[in-house]
Amino acid sequence: MARARVAFVIMAGGRGERLWPLVRETMPKVCLRPDGEQSLLDMTLERLKPWARPHNTLIVTTKEQAPLIRKTLPRAFHKTVLAEPQPKNTAACVALAASMLAARHQDAIMSVLPADHWIPDARAFGQSLQAAIEIAQSHPAMIMLGVQPSRVHPGLGHLCVGASLGRRHGCQIFRLARFIEKPTPTAARSLMRRNRVFWNAGIFVGQTAVFRELIQRWLPQHARHLFPLGGRAGKADFPRAAASAYRALQAISFDDGVMAHLRSGFIVESRFIWEDLGSWESWMRIHRLTSPTVAVDSPNVHVLAVNGAGKHLIATVGLRDVIVIHTPEATLICHASRTQAVRTVVAQLAGDPELSQHA
Repeated sequence: MARARVAFVIMAGGRGERLWPLVRETMPKVCLRPDGEQSLLDMTLERLKPWARPHNTLIVTTKEQAPLIRKTLPRAFHKTVLAEPQPKNTAACVALAASMLAARHQDAIMSVLPADHWIPDARAFGQSLQAAIEIAQSHPAMIMLGVQPSRVHPGLGHLCVGASLGRRHGCQIFRLARFIEKPTPTAARSLMRRNRVFWNAGIFVGQTAVFRELIQRWLPQHARHLFPLGGRAGKADFPRAAASAYRALQAISFDDGVMAHLRSGFIVESRFIWEDLGSWESWMRIHRLTSPTVAVDSPNVHVLAVNGAGKHLIATVGLRDVIVIHTPEATLICHASRTQAVRTVVAQLAGDPELSQHA
C-alpha cells in the first residue's frame, strides 16, 4: 500500500496534571524533553519518519495547547495540528480524527499513537508498527501493539491473547481474547502471573472504516456529533460546529468507550522498552537528574531536579518511599505509591485564587 494510504493520528492533548509541577499551562506534557534535547512529540515524529509526512499526519491537541505545540514543530508540520475546542478525553480525539481522515481517504489505514510514550528502540518499534499496518491492509479488524509486562500495573490496560498466528517482521502475532482496561490491583496481580497477557501500548492500527464502525457501535453520540465534521474541515464555520459538537459529548477514553468492548482483533507482540510517561513513577524509571542530596534514615527516596534547579540542596530525614520533584517554581513531595493522585494538587490550586498562578 502506498504511504499516502497510511495515515497517522498523534494524540498530543494530554493535560499532564500528574506531572505537576513540571507540566504547567505554559509547558504541555508532549513538549517535555526527557533526554534534555528532544521533546516527547519530537521523539514520536522521529520514530515515524519512515512513514509519516505532513500530508498523512494529524497531531490532535487542545485549543489552548495548539499554539505552543506548533512552535515546537518543523514548519512543514504546522498545518497538521488539529485543535479540539475542549478536552473530552481520547474517544473524542480518535472520533474527530477518523471523521477527518474518512473525508480525505475513505479506505486509509489509520494508526493512532500517543505522543507521551518513551520508546528508545526506534528499530524494534518500526518492526511492530509495520507488522500492524500490513495486517490492517488485509483484515478489517483492530490491531493493537502489546508490551510484555514487567511489573504489576493496575493503571494500564491488559490484553489477553488467544491463538498464535505466526510472525511478521520478527514480531509474534496473536488473536485478541479480551481487552481489560485498568484492572483492580488484585486482578492485575493475577494477570501478571499469566503467560499470555500483554500491556496495552495505546497504539491502535486499523482501516478507517473499522474505527468508525466501532465508534458508531459503542459510542453512537460521538459518531452522531463528530462524524459530520469531517466534511466541514477548513470551512469558516468549522470552529463553531466543532465547539457545539464537543459540548454535547461525554468525556470518556477510547479504551473505556470502545476497546474494553472488543472480543476480537489482533495483537502484535512488541519487544521494545516502553513507558507511558503519565506519572512521576514512570518518569523515574527512564530518567533521573539528582540534586545534591543528603538522605538520613531515608530509604527509597528519589529526587528529580529539573529546569535549572539542580544545584539546590535537598535533605531528607526519616522518610521512606518518597519522591521529591524540585523546580524553580514549585516543589512536590509525594509518597511513591501516590503519584497518580498528584492531579488533585492541580485541582486544589486551580480552585484557590491566590495559588492558581502555580497550577
